[in-house]
Amino acid sequence: MSLLRRLSAGEGTSRILCLPYAGGGGSVYESWTKTIPAHVDVWVPDLPGREHRMLDEPVEDLHELVAALADALGEDPVPTSLFGHSLGSLVAFELARELEARSLPVRCLVASGMSAPRTLTPRPAPTDAQILADLRRMGVAPDELFSQPDLVELLLPGLRADYTMALGYTYREGPKLSCGIFAVGGTDDAHVPLTGLAAWSEETVRACETRMWEGGHMYLLDHAEDLAAFVTTCHTRSLGE
Repeated sequence: MSLLRRLSAGEGTSRILCLPYAGGGGSVYESWTKTIPAHVDVWVPDLPGREHRMLDEPVEDLHELVAALADALGEDPVPTSLFGHSLGSLVAFELARELEARSLPVRCLVASGMSAPRTLTPRPAPTDAQILADLRRMGVAPDELFSQPDLVELLLPGLRADYTMALGYTYREGPKLSCGIFAVGGTDDAHVPLTGLAAWSEETVRACETRMWEGGHMYLLDHAEDLAAFVTTCHTRSLGE
């Protein structure tokens, strides 16, 4: 089964790969195709342990996941930008590094809901109870989910893998990216302050811009249309359009 899936009609001359947050799947970006113009394709990963691949064994090693995503993209010359939210930002960052190491330049990186990688400190993987409490706190999942123990049991392997990657992330020194970075977040996200977003500037030789929307860590769910338009603007600017 392919690791990548195109959400749009496939008429584009460039593309944006959108990487989900912990516990999320590519379907969270389906609404973006209503805003992003037809000449830009929207791609998402179909990750094992999530959505219709829920029964597949999830990947717990971020760098293994990144290598698999880079392989799936191949040497396709289509101009590509990356967007990620929370854990997805770390995946997008390391994927940008991997692609540039393979001489496959990224047009731009939009990192959402995550402080700059070099500011992060690895933490132990949480218990299942802590994971579920975190999902409740952030409003990632509807309340009715937590009253369905069989469904929760199906979701937990993917959630454990995601939280292991996110909390266990260790920054590695490396060349700065050649693409521009846009760091965005929610005004009420106590875990991702503006200073954390601004620190993304240390990861690129080009400009780094920051932008904040009203809301908490999952602000993107309430501002999907505006955020999709913003990401499109970042992408098209990088193409010189």
